[in-house]
Amino acid sequence: MGLKDVLGDLAAATERTIAEVGGRDIPMAFAKFHPGGLAGFLDRLKQEGHGAEVDSWLQAIDPRPIPAPALAACLPEPVAESIARDLSLPRERLATALAEFLPAAVAARSKDGRLTPQPVFSSTQVVGKPAQGSELKSVETEHRTMFGDPESEVKQ
Repeated sequence: MGLKDVLGDLAAATERTIAEVGGRDIPMAFAKFHPGGLAGFLDRLKQEGHGAEVDSWLQAIDPRPIPAPALAACLPEPVAESIARDLSLPRERLATALAEFLPAAVAARSKDGRLTPQPVFSSTQVVGKPAQGSELKSVETEHRTMFGDPESEVKQ
């Protein structure tokens, strides 16, 4: 087995990992590492001029692609490294995987053209910014929306 065979096996394993990950784990990786989670990333894409494409994903009808380099440009490097590691992908393949699987992942988590509530975790370790109280409050609100208000259940 020569170097060419080893590199071919490595490339095949990477492709299998990308196919297995698909869109399944992408939203959780964004929740862990991107400020604002998946919704924050979609907002960033819209700010960078990709609103029509993101809207097509949210509508889940004929999703329009965003090129991998454009997706990569919207990800801060430490966030991209963390997401790639979390998805078990080589860093250089992350943007390609996102270009292929993110539209379906967003469509699967959308209803009536809007992203359903998604988890958002603190990303202070990645981006070096302290969590704001309002961010924590929005996470609590999203949690209550998704799972109900446990305090109201106790009071009843």
